[in-house]
Parts: sequence; C-alpha cells; structure tokens
Amino acid sequence: MTGKQKKIMPDSAFLQLAISFFTLVFFASTATMAAPAKHKIFAQSLIEETLAKHPELEGIGLGTTPPNSRECVDIADTDAKEIGDKCDKGELTVIKTGKPAIEKESDAYDVTEPFQVSGKTIGTIGLDFKLDQQEAGLLDRANAIAKEIESQIPSKSKLFEPAK
Repeated sequence: MTGKQKKIMPDSAFLQLAISFFTLVFFASTATMAAPAKHKIFAQSLIEETLAKHPELEGIGLGTTPPNSRECVDIADTDAKEIGDKCDKGELTVIKTGKPAIEKESDAYDVTEPFQVSGKTIGTIGLDFKLDQQEAGLLDRANAIAKEIESQIPSKSKLFEPAK
C-alpha cells in the first residue's frame, strides 16, 4: 500500500462514520416526529365541541381530581398550557360552596361553575365569555352551558376515557 492509499483509507472511514451518524440522527428524529400523539380524553373532546357551538365563549376548562390523585387539577382546557395546573383558591371555593363565581378580567368574563355528575359536585367548569357579552344574565347563560356539558357525562370515570 502506498502512502497515498494509507491516507485515503482513514479519510474515507471517517466520512462513512459521519454519514452513518447523520443518517441515524435523521431517522431517529423523524421516528419521534411520526410517533402518534397522546390520545385525547373524552373531557377534552367535550369542551372543544362545546366551544365550537358557543361563539360567545373565549375558552372552557374542566377541573377535578383525577383517579389515583388527591389534588384537583385542570384535566381539560381549550388552552393546552392550562392542562395539569392545580385548581386555584377560587375554584376550590366553588367546589366547597357549590356556588358559581364571576370575575371580570382584562380579556374576558371568567365564570366558574360547580361541575356536577349525578348530582354530586366533582370539580369546576370554567367558562370564559368574550367581553362583548352582556354581563347581566351571564351566570344564567354559564349555568345553561354547564348543564349542557354535564348532561353528556354519565360518570366521572367517563371524563378520562379516550375520546372517539
């Protein structure tokens, strides 16, 4: 083997190694991107469908205590960043008292309703009404939407089932 051939061999081995490495990285990243997304739960589908039916709403969230947990958290929300957040003091008060609360915020009227299944309060339904809505009668409209949501839930466990 000549000196030139010896020099070419390590260079081509390095090139093959580099190509193999980048090929592996490429396929690993595309496999991750192609992985199926986490399945939606029934509660998430339900609030998304409800939001689509009610143009007066800016957003909806459901908070309750998931199975095998002791803490109330947002289990479904039209703002995905909210899912998993602990229920705040206001939400816990609504659960405890069973009475709705309304708060005018800078971007919406935030109405928190008790969330009931089979007549038992299990959490909260947060309804964000657009600011162009009349404040008078807002609690009545929120209550009607909450009842609409609740009527589609036969049991608390249904909330956590995969959406169809």
